Amino acid sequence: MSQSMSQSVVITGASRGIGLSFCRLYQARGYDVYAVCRTASEALKTLGVNIIDGADVTQTQGIERIASALGAVTIDLLINNAGILRDGLLLKVKDGEITKRMSLAEWQAVIDVNLTGVFLCGREAATKMFELGCQGLIINISSVSRAGHMGQTKYYAAKAGVATMAVSWTKALGHDKL
Repeated sequence: MSQSMSQSVVITGASRGIGLSFCRLYQARGYDVYAVCRTASEALKTLGVNIIDGADVTQTQGIERIASALGAVTIDLLINNAGILRDGLLLKVKDGEITKRMSLAEWQAVIDVNLTGVFLCGREAATKMFELGCQGLIINISSVSRAGHMGQTKYYAAKAGVATMAVSWTKALGHDKL
């Protein structure tokens, strides 16, 4: 992708960690950075990028907030980075007795952010790219952890889904398909 001063990047989960690093990287490369987060960190606020604060990627209203804040901005690059990690065993057993089972709420919280959020943001970005007739790029951040690890059932399930979704989108949305 050739880069010019007018290119825009939207980064979810931008307040800290990998997302904040992406903001710094693309800002240094001259992109118009749109940082999406639930709560902007002080580190993000000091960058001087466009912040879309209070945006919950798991909710239709959050996606509408992002779309509204972007207005007519062309999305050249979406980095689907928002994610959470909540350790928890499927079953916790002590002295031959089940003492705890993973609840549906615990499962759903991770799936909502790590998988549904990627879907909703990707769908919105792809729609906007198509409607504006631009060829953008969507990067879904997954994890090498998608291979599985004890206590991470929900996280790994979501990340494997993200990796598979990216392959499916590439086949369905490639520039020769639209």
